[in-house]
Amino acid sequence: MPSTLPARVLRRGSLPDVFTYALFACAPYRGCGHGCAYCDGRAEKYYVEGDFERDIVVRRELPGRLRTELAGLREWGALSLGSGVTDAYQPCEQEHGLLRQILQVLDERAQEGLRPLPVVILTKSARILEDLEVWSRLNAQAAVLVMVSITSLDEQVREAFEPGASPFAKRLEVLRRFKEAGCLTGALAMPFLPGVTDDTASMAALFRTLEALDVDFLQPGGLTLRPGRQKAHFLSVLRAFRPELETLYLDIFREERPSGVPAWDHRKAWQERLAKVPCKVPWMLPHAGVRRLLEPQDELAVVFWQMGELFRARGVDTRPLKQAASSYEAWLKARRTEFRRHRTLPPGWLVQRLEEAARSRELARVLANPKLARFAEQVVLEKALLDPVTLRLQSSSLSR
Repeated sequence: MPSTLPARVLRRGSLPDVFTYALFACAPYRGCGHGCAYCDGRAEKYYVEGDFERDIVVRRELPGRLRTELAGLREWGALSLGSGVTDAYQPCEQEHGLLRQILQVLDERAQEGLRPLPVVILTKSARILEDLEVWSRLNAQAAVLVMVSITSLDEQVREAFEPGASPFAKRLEVLRRFKEAGCLTGALAMPFLPGVTDDTASMAALFRTLEALDVDFLQPGGLTLRPGRQKAHFLSVLRAFRPELETLYLDIFREERPSGVPAWDHRKAWQERLAKVPCKVPWMLPHAGVRRLLEPQDELAVVFWQMGELFRARGVDTRPLKQAASSYEAWLKARRTEFRRHRTLPPGWLVQRLEEAARSRELARVLANPKLARFAEQVVLEKALLDPVTLRLQSSSLSR
């Protein structure tokens, strides 16, 4: 399908995205030929015209436009290619090659004297291995984070619910080879399907397999079904695969929430079961990895969010932390707006401004939380890193 590009093809966040760890994003396609039955890109919320997995919007002009916009970019941070509802390595990439053109643009930045950007990509396709040489160069220039979606080792499940995506074994190979190439790797173990892939034995087998691959993190998640096209399509696939489960799903999603989240009783039961599955892999990108992808002001915002998630999982009251983190985010947004409006400010101004705020105690006043302020000062000025197990700071030299 033809596409109409926005005024800017490079989406610039006011804060980094805590799911992709990226500050910038662009997607060469809209819609996805992998045809995953559960994909919420089918939902009315995303306004995708036509058939989501067949009428793919091809943004042919994007690589050239991106080259121009990146040349004038004064900020530094990770660029996410694709999105949660479209895979840049979907089948039509074989014909159009837009992602490969984007990689060429990024690969040439260093040769042109421009600071290379870290890159993040989410995929279910082993086609990414065809470009491993380029990805390795990008990783050497800055950093690369490859996140691969995988929730099962059962190929029958993949054939039913992810018919156009690569076999699970191929996805595991992607994680193995990119890890060997020195890239950051993460497994998106989502969504687990009730009654299909969310039993303890299946999750434990998957986690053991991913642990053996030494992935940097493993992010599990449950299924959401938004009322309308997404839910209707998924249930039609489910009826063909396991018709006896339809009653269970109608109960789990009986509340018909616009967000698609399950009823609390089912969500709670799954979370309790998940918590008992042995897993030695962190459930979020370690702090050292975040630092490779973002400048200090954005790194700190992500680490505050990670702390909140880690403490919440341990039953700690996170309201004071969230209040302080929210104040910091407001401060950072204001500084970023100032930077973007005043082109005379130097490229490193945001980093310098944060360090100045840390030294002058301005940051402490913003946070209004003495303990968290000391934590932030150590991260910014001493380059300390958060240990996700002990939830304490450690010297960056000890984490290597």
